Amino acid sequence: MTSIKDRYASAVNSSNLKSAPDTKWSDTDVLGAYGIADRRLSSGDDHFSKHPLAVPLERMFAGDSSAASTIVSILSGVIRGKAKALRINMTVTQATDMAKATLGRFRAPACRACSGHGFKIIKGTKTLGDSRCHPCNGTGKVQLEQLYRVEQRELVRWVMAQLEREANMAGPAAMKALAPSLNL
Repeated sequence: MTSIKDRYASAVNSSNLKSAPDTKWSDTDVLGAYGIADRRLSSGDDHFSKHPLAVPLERMFAGDSSAASTIVSILSGVIRGKAKALRINMTVTQATDMAKATLGRFRAPACRACSGHGFKIIKGTKTLGDSRCHPCNGTGKVQLEQLYRVEQRELVRWVMAQLEREANMAGPAAMKALAPSLNL
């Protein structure tokens, strides 16, 4: 059986949004379920704590490129609130820049210099050398928190954890919205 995330990815990119009353798994049904999930997750309704990034993250990974700007907007507000709680001074521009950087790292964690291998590529070839990549220090991943001042690093780690946590919440919430009509 197809997962709800696969159905959502298909529905987001569908050009046929016709619906029939007897369907329960059509593109419009799945999009509607995600709409209900977004409302519930964003507002904290239905015994959910607030998770405003869950459905926009799912939309972005489903191929909707416009979702990134929505995520940056939401995330910059979340960052400002957490920065205030941690007593870190942060302007709107700084929060937006951090939101863009953390979202970029979340979307593509591999180091661009070594393509995620951790070793330099020998010039003129596609072969890996034996010396470690300097930008990622041989980890294969961008060291995002090193780009920030020491007092902001805890905030960067928190933001990455928040993105990780919310990335997998939309599917179950959408299934909960669809469940009454599925005869499970």
